[in-house]
Formats: sequence, structure tokens, C-alpha cells
Amino acid sequence: MSTQEIMSQVERLSLAEKMSLLEALVQALKTEAPLSGKSKEEEEAHREEIRRRRREFKVEAFNLGCDVHVDRDELYAERGL
Repeated sequence: MSTQEIMSQVERLSLAEKMSLLEALVQALKTEAPLSGKSKEEEEAHREEIRRRRREFKVEAFNLGCDVHVDRDELYAERGL
């Protein structure tokens, strides 16, 4: 079956069926091929190295002079989004 035939069939699926299909594909990929090709020990060592290299930072509080209430809808409307 060609890619175009598969895509045309997928386009006709309902949203719930598409989600189920995606979940099945992800699960198949996880079982067939590891994402990184590394062993669990290598992955853990890599994560630990990332944690070790992270730098701490300080957050400084400041006062705007009054309470600020952000309305996300209003903010996005102003930006035209």
C-alpha cells in the first residue's frame, strides 16, 4: 500500500480513531527500536551529566507598583492571535 493510500484512509478516520492509531504507532516504535539506541545505564549517566551541568540561578522579586492581572484572551487578541 502506498503512502498516499494510507494517508487518504487516515484522513477519513474520526479523531478518536486517529488518536488510537497514533498511540499504537508510538507503542510499536518503542518496542521495535529504542529512541536513542543507548542502554538504560547510558541513558541514566547522560541524564546525570545534564543534571550536574545545570547552573543554579536566582530569581529577584520586584514590585510593579500594583497588582497585575493577566487576561490571556485579551493579551492574545491584542497581538492578533
